[in-house]
Amino acid sequence: MDFPLWLWAIPAGSFAVLEGLAIANRRRGDTASELLRRAAGIHPVRPWRPLGVAAITAFCAWLAHHLIGG
Repeated sequence: MDFPLWLWAIPAGSFAVLEGLAIANRRRGDTASELLRRAAGIHPVRPWRPLGVAAITAFCAWLAHHLIGG
């Protein structure tokens, strides 16, 4: 069974609303990119930074391949 394309609106819309609220409130550290940087050890710098950057890079490469190649 194929996943109906319109169902992507639920997670995409939820993310857009939550990210929009995080940007609008202007508090530091609550947007998706800021949370990812902190978890990966990029900012502030943590000892696991190289592994965090490698994990993000590997995930992005996998996601691109998955979306393009199927």
